[in-house]
Amino acid sequence: MVNKNTQGIQQPSNKSPNVVVQNITIKQGYRKSQDIDSWRNAIKAFENITNPSRIKLYELYNDILLDAHLEATWGKRQDAITNREIVFVREGKEDKEINKILNSPDMRNLITDLHDTIAWGFTLIQVNSILYDEYEERYVIDYDLIPRVHVHPEDNFECVSKDQGQATRDILFKEPPISRYMIWAGKPKDMGLFIKAAQYVIYKRGDFGDWAQFAELFGMPFREARYDDYDDATRIALEQAMINYGGAAYAVLPKGADFKLHDSVKGTASDLYKQLLDACNAEISKCILGNTLTTEQGSNGARSLGEVHQSAEEQKHLSDLKFVGDILNTKFKAILKLFGFNVSGGDIVFKGTGTDWDNLLKKWQVIDGVAKRVPVSDDYIYEEMEIPKPENYLDLKSKQEEQQMGANLAIPEVAELVDPQNKNLITRIKDFFV
Repeated sequence: MVNKNTQGIQQPSNKSPNVVVQNITIKQGYRKSQDIDSWRNAIKAFENITNPSRIKLYELYNDILLDAHLEATWGKRQDAITNREIVFVREGKEDKEINKILNSPDMRNLITDLHDTIAWGFTLIQVNSILYDEYEERYVIDYDLIPRVHVHPEDNFECVSKDQGQATRDILFKEPPISRYMIWAGKPKDMGLFIKAAQYVIYKRGDFGDWAQFAELFGMPFREARYDDYDDATRIALEQAMINYGGAAYAVLPKGADFKLHDSVKGTASDLYKQLLDACNAEISKCILGNTLTTEQGSNGARSLGEVHQSAEEQKHLSDLKFVGDILNTKFKAILKLFGFNVSGGDIVFKGTGTDWDNLLKKWQVIDGVAKRVPVSDDYIYEEMEIPKPENYLDLKSKQEEQQMGANLAIPEVAELVDPQNKNLITRIKDFFV
């Protein structure tokens, strides 16, 4: 593989001189049952001033990501970023060579890791090289996501520690020359969105466990068998029959015994568990997407409310695009320049995923209303209406103006169209005295 710039010239690789992941001790993550105490202890360890630790926090995040609703909501927010095509635009024209980098599989993974910053709090990435694979005819971005448990971005550390259990200033990622290959994103003391969603995942798991136990105890029919007093042989036979019959609850009682089974809750007892489950899912949706109706079914007025909630979700997506786009147009663009690509005077831009006709119609109504009062640039209309500007725009514009001028000449004056016989009395009297 070779390094190839935008002019197609092959150049020697400008590979990073020090690969961080080769100089730290990476350990297997520890999985355990998480509860509210685990959640609070993770926050306390993160906020420790002298020896901050993110181990418990990220172990918690890795565990709660097994929740289907959290995966669905965060995945929905992430898809809005990764499903967009990315282009490099300079003076209104796309750079096809750099576009190959921006739309490569590795770039999609890199954008996913950058977007995860919003959920995890901080991200540190080292780009080792950008090489062109002549066999696959695509660019390969060799990069490493530095394990977050080793990264300490706090102001008094700003380092990568070799041992995840101790905050030591072993590798200073903000100092050259290694800083030239680094992309960092997020705030040093930000725990990310997942810290807010974690408590509801924990509560939901407990609720599911209790609900499963309730179904086991009361979901299957309760069996009762009776035998004559002091008839041990019959009792033993009945007990064995109950065991062999299945796992449902049962009782073997003498005929003279009185036995009653009392429900813990009257009526539809399982509704309580479902209500708690739905409440937890709703809080997770609000935390991640800013709404509930784009993931859950509404009731009265669901359509109008859904439109409001959809608008709130779109604002989240726009915020994410701005967040990732700013990183790409600063740190990543500098890395492209480092590896020999001409990026001066250009920008990395996310293209739209599709046409929102309703929104486009509303936008046109506003532009049309403004254009009737003040001049509006054609370029602005092309951009806002997402219509490509033709290459022979000036020729087409000139022909359009000529046709419009000819049409205006063909229209007679309004006064010529008025029949004097149809004038009203007042108009005729005015004409008489003029």
